[in-house]
Amino acid sequence: MKAAAFLVAFLLVLAGPASAQSLFDGFGGTGDPAQEAARAEYEQWKRTIARQIREHTSFLWLGRGKAAVHFCVDSAGRVVDAQVVNASKNEQALLALSTISSLKLPPPPASARKAAGGKCHLFSQNFYYP
Repeated sequence: MKAAAFLVAFLLVLAGPASAQSLFDGFGGTGDPAQEAARAEYEQWKRTIARQIREHTSFLWLGRGKAAVHFCVDSAGRVVDAQVVNASKNEQALLALSTISSLKLPPPPASARKAAGGKCHLFSQNFYYP
């Protein structure tokens, strides 16, 4: 019975509890090919962030719960100002924060750096612990 419960928990974890979502999502297309190319490049960069989060997420079992982290990525690709904004347990908050802090990201595309005007790119990440 324990093996079946472990297998179910393992499969739930493999379902990918982590995904990145930019605070900039939701804007429509412009019709300008240069802007659309810049948007596609930025979306690819966000997918890179999401992939790294999935790869760095620990499957350490700390009980059921969730944690939410807000963080900024600067023009060099460094994670800065990561903050846990909500967590079920302190252990889950620390694990989520360490996952985000461990990311080694490429810099954002040149068009995104220019559009940000030296400011960081804001992200919010939710972690679910089944």
